[in-house]
Amino acid sequence: DSTLLDDQPGSHNATIKMVGKDQLFKIDDGNVEKASFSVSLSDLNLQGAGSNNTVLEGGLIYNHEQLTIRNSRLINGYATRGGAIYNAGNLSNTTNTAGTVSLVNNLIQNNKAAQGGILYSEMPLYFITQSVLRDNEVTIADNALFYTQTKFSDESTGGYLTSRAIGISNSTIFHNKGGFIANVRDGMFVNNITMIKNDKGLFLDAPQGNASVSNSILVGNTINCQVSTTDKAIIQSNLVTAECNRNATSKLPNILYPANEKLIAGDSDEGTCDITSQTGLLCPYNTPKDSFLGFFRPRLLESYQSLSDSLIINKGRLYSDGSSIGLASCERYDQRGKNRSGYDELCDLGAIEYILDSQIAPVGQDIKYGQVAKFSILSSLSEADLVTPTTCKRLFGERPDGKEWQPGCLKVTQSTDTPTSKGVVTLDQNGNVVYTPNGNWHGADIFRIQVVTSVSRFNDGIEFQYVTIPATVVQEPVSGIEDKSVSTGGGGSVGSGLILGLFGLIALRRFKS
Repeated sequence: DSTLLDDQPGSHNATIKMVGKDQLFKIDDGNVEKASFSVSLSDLNLQGAGSNNTVLEGGLIYNHEQLTIRNSRLINGYATRGGAIYNAGNLSNTTNTAGTVSLVNNLIQNNKAAQGGILYSEMPLYFITQSVLRDNEVTIADNALFYTQTKFSDESTGGYLTSRAIGISNSTIFHNKGGFIANVRDGMFVNNITMIKNDKGLFLDAPQGNASVSNSILVGNTINCQVSTTDKAIIQSNLVTAECNRNATSKLPNILYPANEKLIAGDSDEGTCDITSQTGLLCPYNTPKDSFLGFFRPRLLESYQSLSDSLIINKGRLYSDGSSIGLASCERYDQRGKNRSGYDELCDLGAIEYILDSQIAPVGQDIKYGQVAKFSILSSLSEADLVTPTTCKRLFGERPDGKEWQPGCLKVTQSTDTPTSKGVVTLDQNGNVVYTPNGNWHGADIFRIQVVTSVSRFNDGIEFQYVTIPATVVQEPVSGIEDKSVSTGGGGSVGSGLILGLFGLIALRRFKS
């Protein structure tokens, strides 16, 4: 399928597509006396028959064993129960009688069912992490994309909860239709998810109080939470509206989402982020070139006077303290597999951690006479954005030379190796640099690009507000024998090494609450 061929990791997955009217796999040895066997599927595009499918259970897969799927796409699965997967079996006296499903780092899209639009599980025996769930549908309004038919029959559900073996974590969930995302039963956890822009959110049905929802963004859905009459699920340390604000501890309250707060910057839920937008807690959903899965990146708005003004960043708890509050500790890694902050116990709500690295990659380019150098500094800024010229004026007043500020309050300083500038640097709001040489000189111009970012601006003192990025541009005649090419590590002249940034990133420290 040509629609699946792109430059993203995962584009070389083998595609298995149903051209008939059946499911792709039935994973069941038909024997509950023997121990269940493990099945692992990886790096696949699993495409169902769509609306042509005539199966009742499991549009892509019927499972009664121990199933794990990684780094794959689950697309166009249709069924009556379990649009993508039907997970069969109930726990009785032996675990041999029940299947389990683990989905890790998958794109799950365009699946549909009357019950369990993505997964129908006879018991709560599934684990979903580091995945994107979008554009799926469940047609029965009071059902769910992840639907569990039967609750655990024993009182051991607290053990399932503390081990975090069953539930959803580090995942982005948006643009799903019909019923709820999941019916959350005792023994289940939901942690560090970004669940926005869906018809419905979570249905909470945990009368023992052994279910936990924490460190997540649960807003912007038509219905964010709905509860059974006996529910006692613990919902704490999330960004929520009133209907999800339930049973939080005093130490880890939920953050109530203001009614007038814009959720996504710009006018679209997907696409390029308008960095200049003064509102919007998240950038639109976007899939970077080097990423298999997209995400909604948190923003630090220019209206914030300190990091604590953010409703998302530094609002989660990273470590357990050994008490029930520990149920609300963040996942160690985010959706992308990046470490959540290790500075202290604070981390970010949702699937994505706002990451800043103190190691700054040098930038630059090799060019011929008559050319201009074009490169980006964004990779040197990690998650941070450049502040706008308006913010520069607020921080520093007018420029001493009377000119208008460039994005990032750009300053260029020369190195001792080339103390006189050999060109002119301009910078746009998206971090794109254009270097125009002052004529045809042969050699190198070595300089430092200094900018203020959405994070570094919170530091005290001008010298700490600027992030310094080493840059080198080499120019040579067109007839030169040596043809240097641009390195993906930051330019052929500057090498692929990393230089430790001494200043500018101090504000990223996670201070104790």
